[in-house]
Order: sequence, then C-alpha cells, then structure tokens
Amino acid sequence: MPLSPTSGLRGLMIAVMMAALMSSLTSIFNSSSTLFTMDIWRRLRPRAGERELLLVGRLVVVVLIGVSVAWIPVLQGSNSGQLFIYMQSVTSSLAPPVTAVFVLGVFWRRANEQGAFWGLMVGLVVGATRLVLEFLHPAPPCGEPDMRPAILGSIHYLHFAVALFALSGAVVVAGSLLTPASQGAQIENLTWWTLAQDLFLGAKAGDGRTPQRHAFWARVCGFNAILLMCVNIFFYAYFA
Repeated sequence: MPLSPTSGLRGLMIAVMMAALMSSLTSIFNSSSTLFTMDIWRRLRPRAGERELLLVGRLVVVVLIGVSVAWIPVLQGSNSGQLFIYMQSVTSSLAPPVTAVFVLGVFWRRANEQGAFWGLMVGLVVGATRLVLEFLHPAPPCGEPDMRPAILGSIHYLHFAVALFALSGAVVVAGSLLTPASQGAQIENLTWWTLAQDLFLGAKAGDGRTPQRHAFWARVCGFNAILLMCVNIFFYAYFA
C-alpha cells in the first residue's frame, strides 16, 4: 500500500518526538545515576573501584526505569491522564522555592545561607503538601461537584506557584535579616552588585580587551537575562 505525503510527515513527526523523548530520558537517567553513584555510593564505599561504580550506576538506571513504569498508573489517574498538565503541576509545586532563592541570591546581597536554607525547606514542605493532596484527592470528572480541599479546588496550580514563590521569598528575606550577613569576600563575584570590575570572562593576555569592557558586557548579559525573565513572567501571567 503506497504511503501518502501526509502519512510520511506524520511518521517523521512521530520519529522526531520519540527521538526528543529518548534524549531527555537518557540525560535524566544518566544524571540521576551519576548523582547517586558519585555523591552517595562513594561516601558509603570510599574504596569502590571503577568497575563497581559502573555496575552501581547501571543498576540505578534499571531501578529508575522500573519506578517510572510503576508510576504510569498514578499518572493516568491524576489530571485526567494529561502528561503536560501533570508535569506543570509538579513543577509549580517544586520549582518556585528554588527560583526565589536564586533570584534573591543574585540581586540581593543581604541574602545568606540560613535564609536560603529555610526558604527552601518551607517551600518544599508547602509544595510537597499540595502534591500529596493532589494524589489523595484527584480532580472529579467534568460535571460533578468539586469536593476537594480549597487549596486544590479554588487555587489553580499556576496561581499556587506565584503564592509559593512569594512565601519562599518572604522566608528567605526574614531568615537573612534575622541572621548575620555574609562577609564581602564570601559573595564577591556571586551577586549582581558585587561583580568585580577586573573580572575577565575568558580573556587572554594581549587581546586588547580591558577590565571595564568585561564588566560592561557582563552587566549587558545580566540585563538581557532580566529582560527575558520579565517576558517569561508576562506570558506566564497572561496564559494563566
């Protein structure tokens, strides 16, 4: 049976989507395996050889694949089985604390380790609580009354992400103000306001580029990052 051009394009798009999915899963599995092997297993067995580490890494990948397959029924039972909505819901419960700590750490020189720690902990507890509630109280079918808790039925997960970001940021600010500030040497070249004027970003000797020009372009890159973040926030708020 001859294939029509439309069928060929559909097959091409399916192949592209499968290749992208395989690439993403491969990177996730490899990263998780490396984290467990190098950060956990080597601490438990400091004398482990390369062969043992390689074997442990492969076993971790097998375990992760098994957990992923076992999680499919949970995914099908939540958010009407829509993968994209499920991913966005999980991200909205886990990413805002990290984002708040990163933004304050870069643009507020008074932020310190204690504030960041408690901001992450409070945000993680609140976000994990919503995830557990979503698992225990799935969304009702269309047309049926929503009897879930108010944090699920009345607050969209995108709006919850904004509130969680604000809460985590407030905890970071409070924790930082209640504890001693970081010394100047500890935050040098780590925040927007402590970039050294003689910072050479990969410059080579004799290339004619001055420290002032390097600091200027470093701030230009930072300004572009802020602009991009504002555009993302606009689209986020508009489509939410």
